[in-house]
Amino acid sequence: MKKEQRQKAWVNKPQAPKFTSTEKTSLLETIKEATAKLPKISEKVSRIEMRSNRIYMYELVEQFKPEGAVYIKPLIDGKYVEFPYARITLHDNRGDVCTADFQRHTGQWMTLYTGTMAECIDDIENDDTWF
Repeated sequence: MKKEQRQKAWVNKPQAPKFTSTEKTSLLETIKEATAKLPKISEKVSRIEMRSNRIYMYELVEQFKPEGAVYIKPLIDGKYVEFPYARITLHDNRGDVCTADFQRHTGQWMTLYTGTMAECIDDIENDDTWF
């Protein structure tokens, strides 16, 4: 029996943009100002940080601790755990091409929306299914 031969194809994987510290600071300020005006995100998101070309939003979730339970993550103030809420991946330095991502229970990020940074923030705010 002969093995079936697969066709080889080139895959285009664009490089992530490099940001200077001033660009990171201005992008974070822009995100924080935009999310402060939105009721759902400002209520749920407790911390926003930027690592490489991605902006991560975290939420604090109150945990109920049954007697004898041991948590893998340390509790904040004895009752909260910080979980990723959303991620915005930037594909250029200006924020014109971005994707809004949701983290599944498996730890994998799933891309939900593509657009500008403002459109991605608006999609995160208005989506009741994933966020």
